[in-house]
Amino acid sequence: MDKFMYTVAAAVFTLASVVKSDDVMGCGGFIRSSVKINYSRVEVKLLTRQGSHKYQTEGAPNNGYYLIPLYDRGDYTLRVDPPPGWVFEPPSVDLHIDGTTDPCSTAKDINFVFKGFSILGKVVSAGAEEGPAGVTVELQDAQGKTLQKTQSGAGGAYSFARILPGDYSLLASHPAWTLGRAKTTVKVTDDNGSPAEHLVVAGYDVRGEVFGEGEPIRGVHFVLASPPALEGCEAAVPKGFALPPGLRFLCQVTSGEDGQFVFPAVPPGAYRLLPFYKAQRIEFDIAPRHASFALSHAGHRFPKKFQVQGFSVSGKVRVSEGGPGVAQAEVFLGSSRVATTDATGTFHLENMKAGQYVLHVKAPGMTFDPFPVRVSPSTPELPSVLAAQFEVCGSIEGAGRRIVVEGAGRDPSTVVADSAGRFLHEPPTGPLRPAAVRRPRGGGVRPALWCPARLPLEVPRGSPAAEPPSPASGPRCGVKCRASGGARVRGRGLRCLCGAEGGAESLSAEVQPDGSFHSCGPGGGPVQGSGWDRPEWCWEHDKGGRLHTVDAAVSSVTLRQTGFRATLVSSHATRVEALHPEDGALNLEVPKGSSQHCLPKRGLYTVRPVGCHEFREKDLRFDTARPSVVTLTVARLSVGGVVITEENVTDLALTATVAGSGAPMRVVPSAPVKHAGDKFLYRFRLMLVPGTSVELVPRSARLLFSPPVLRVAAGDDCAEEAARFEGRIGLFVDGRGAPPVGGVRVVVRDLAGRPARGGDGVGRQRSSSWLGRWTPSPSTMCSVLATKEGYVLRPLDKLGHFEAFKYAEVRVSVTGGDQKEPLPGVLVSLSGAADYRNHSRTREDGRLRFPNLSPGNYFLRPMLKEYRFSPASKMLTVGEGAVLDVDIAGERVAFSCLGWTTSVTGEAEPGVSLEALGAGACAGHQEEAVSDQEGRFRLRGLLPNCAYRLQLKPGAANPHIERAEPPLRHLSVVNSDLTDVRVIVFRYFNQMDITGRVLTDAKHLPNLKVRVTADDAPEQTLHTIPLGPGGFFLLPPMTRDGRTYCLQLEGGVGGGGSGGTCFRANASHRHVTLRHAPELPPHPEHEVAPRSSLLVLPLTVVVLLAGYYSSRLLAWGADLAQAVRGLLRHLGGGAKGGGEAGSGGSPQDARRSKAKARRT
Repeated sequence: MDKFMYTVAAAVFTLASVVKSDDVMGCGGFIRSSVKINYSRVEVKLLTRQGSHKYQTEGAPNNGYYLIPLYDRGDYTLRVDPPPGWVFEPPSVDLHIDGTTDPCSTAKDINFVFKGFSILGKVVSAGAEEGPAGVTVELQDAQGKTLQKTQSGAGGAYSFARILPGDYSLLASHPAWTLGRAKTTVKVTDDNGSPAEHLVVAGYDVRGEVFGEGEPIRGVHFVLASPPALEGCEAAVPKGFALPPGLRFLCQVTSGEDGQFVFPAVPPGAYRLLPFYKAQRIEFDIAPRHASFALSHAGHRFPKKFQVQGFSVSGKVRVSEGGPGVAQAEVFLGSSRVATTDATGTFHLENMKAGQYVLHVKAPGMTFDPFPVRVSPSTPELPSVLAAQFEVCGSIEGAGRRIVVEGAGRDPSTVVADSAGRFLHEPPTGPLRPAAVRRPRGGGVRPALWCPARLPLEVPRGSPAAEPPSPASGPRCGVKCRASGGARVRGRGLRCLCGAEGGAESLSAEVQPDGSFHSCGPGGGPVQGSGWDRPEWCWEHDKGGRLHTVDAAVSSVTLRQTGFRATLVSSHATRVEALHPEDGALNLEVPKGSSQHCLPKRGLYTVRPVGCHEFREKDLRFDTARPSVVTLTVARLSVGGVVITEENVTDLALTATVAGSGAPMRVVPSAPVKHAGDKFLYRFRLMLVPGTSVELVPRSARLLFSPPVLRVAAGDDCAEEAARFEGRIGLFVDGRGAPPVGGVRVVVRDLAGRPARGGDGVGRQRSSSWLGRWTPSPSTMCSVLATKEGYVLRPLDKLGHFEAFKYAEVRVSVTGGDQKEPLPGVLVSLSGAADYRNHSRTREDGRLRFPNLSPGNYFLRPMLKEYRFSPASKMLTVGEGAVLDVDIAGERVAFSCLGWTTSVTGEAEPGVSLEALGAGACAGHQEEAVSDQEGRFRLRGLLPNCAYRLQLKPGAANPHIERAEPPLRHLSVVNSDLTDVRVIVFRYFNQMDITGRVLTDAKHLPNLKVRVTADDAPEQTLHTIPLGPGGFFLLPPMTRDGRTYCLQLEGGVGGGGSGGTCFRANASHRHVTLRHAPELPPHPEHEVAPRSSLLVLPLTVVVLLAGYYSSRLLAWGADLAQAVRGLLRHLGGGAKGGGEAGSGGSPQDARRSKAKARRT
């Protein structure tokens, strides 16, 4: 009986382990195969619909189980990624994760079934590692039956898929090429099959043809040459043929009667084909002179015919007789360039006919006289062409400058530069020294300094060592700078470095009363402050005292002060506000330690801490005129918590006892708010000294709390939910377990299986007995169920007493960081015998237990995004009743960006899809997140030392959101999480308002109307709107559908001149202006005197006010008219009727009283 209960309980707990992880959203399943494969080589990847990689894992080696954690809902693709050649069905599964009905949320397995391996091979060319495309390859089984047929692709590769283990043969064929090896075998076992030998193609054909004057030429030799030596081709070299250096002769063929030639079998490689046709002493030119080609894995046919043309002659261009050759000189016949000299000055004239020619040569820096020459087949080499004269040219800064050219043994000569500073001189051969003439001192003008002062050069004499002419240059030193920034800098010194640092010339400059100074000229060195006594200033482009770098001749450089430095030293990272009397508040992010900040204005700032810290310093001020260090020392910080109850109670309070303090404090939480349906949430907060601990005890007459006591330590920073209590209403009951086992969970239910009101009754066993509290059911009859992970507890006859049986279990401890701190929230997957799988998260202490395990082999794998674990996975062998401890170390390799999405009013915006796109070296990396119901989001997996662009996810991901502000936010991840990132979004408004005004003479406004049509249906009028006062108009609200609409004026007189415009309905509002300028008749009586338009706006305002206050104006008018009539009667009739008026009042008075009563 006990053995039966043991077996049944094991099955029940195994099933419970599978269903246990409802709080963990993940996608799992098995990699199935009917043949033996290595499951660990098969990866399963989770991708977004855009292809962004989210997570990947491999199958467990014992049973192929896999699990992928999910952190966000949305649309994904689950794809199996096996080794190349392995075939699975389905290859991928599209998922819509909604948290309720999808396979992952309902814990359904998503399986991938193995269908077979692949045979991967190549058809190669002889002596090569790759081969041609287009070779037919057949796959045959052991009986010779053809199973599949394919053709080789790029590089000769071919493949056959869905192949089960066995022996196979491969046969190759091609209609034109000769195969060296046409058959091979392959054996497939537990991986892709590779043929024992490659299928080989022996060689390919090379074809072409030669013509002359349109006719095929017979007897032309074609020599095949190549840099490497090849075997199997021993034909003789044609007589009189000289092989160019660097090539090796392979073989040669001769064209036939039809001019065709062919090399029948040429292996792959790089070749050069050289045509050769010689008769007696003349070698005829064939175009092209040579043809380079490469055979990869196919035949080759020259697309163009070889043509027999004229003969060739050679010549040389020299500096002087016996001197060196002139490279890159251009040789012309008439106006056509026919050749360019090589490095030795040699040139070749091809396709020449016999006759007299005149050569013209052009080369930079020298000139040549026309060179007549006679060309004939008997003179294959021409005389040398010599340079006639040389040019020495250069440039200098400024126009009209004089350059003195000195030479050995000759008088100096002077050259004057043109308006652009360029000069040209034609000296004789020999050494020269051009030098710029310096302006003498005097008249308050600083002398110019020229760089270089002299430029020696050598005009070629005809010797091989002669140097080509070099240009002369002369940049002038001197730059004028101006210091600005709203502060006086008179008398302050600057130091300028001319040239590279280390060997630069240092000049000093004195700042003038107007803020200007003169410094040295361009030299690549920086302009830097020297001896300035204002270290509290902020400067633009300030790099350690170097304010500006001048690397060219400029007229002025501005050194701009941007503010005043303020030094803050804080014991904690915090935020402060710097308040200026004239400029409002400036938010500053203050890191821990010393930091400097730039304040934009001069004056006295009040520094006010913002956040959850309480500082010792109470009155913090900073004066830019007398700067001092602002010190922030945290005295206390905020530590908070929550209490969640099942009922709203009024006597809830907490007793807080600070360690080292004798008197406890009474903490009253805030007013409750609804939480998780029918529960209530209370918040409380304490201000504690960092490093101190406090013991919290919640108390209420009706509630029992879990935990009853909690000790919280104040860390180095604030914590809003450092403590969490749950309160329930309960009574007491006791029981006993045999043998004694601690930590038993006891649940009390009524006979219908319903838990007690307010939740399950839960107790914890101590030693051999247990004591619990719960809310009793209306009936006095109840049942007690005791559970403990790793045990089966069988009830005994006495209620509340159990008999315990222990199972095997695996206990996991996960730590992270250098201090080996517990790592909570790690998803640990355990899979093993009989399709057992369980996945759960580690607790706050980094520990996790897998109880209720039957004997067998299990595969353990920890998972947590942003972490790498060691070991990454582990195989475990579990015996009956055994307890295995597994220690896992985690290393953080990525970080998160935490924030919230709100509207511009601060309300939370749920369901907003965001993405972070990597930039720079991290381009291509993408992470996504969707804000929850409170607007919070978390972008996980951001790589350290990477920059990202945070933006709304484009496309259909945010149909309810129009834009974000700012639309793009730059994030920089170093080695920590980014927090408090707020993204302001604007919802899509599907209505567009159009306002406008018509500019025209006021007399035309009553006759004008605005007609609205759609651009794609101009004949259909959507609206016709009359103009309001002043020509203003407002269209009825239009749908924001992206269509194009047009406005046109109607009703004008005088023909033409009525304006119109079109717009696209893609914004929430648009204002348009239309102009109406009708043509007036040319008759004098119709001329309209010009009148000022300055009265239009005030008249419009008066009319609008009159319409708005029309009722009051009518009443006031009636009163005024009655008063005038009464005054007239009094003047006309004297005191007549005065007694009546005094006693009862006139009827007019009565009407006036009624009129006054009607005023509003």
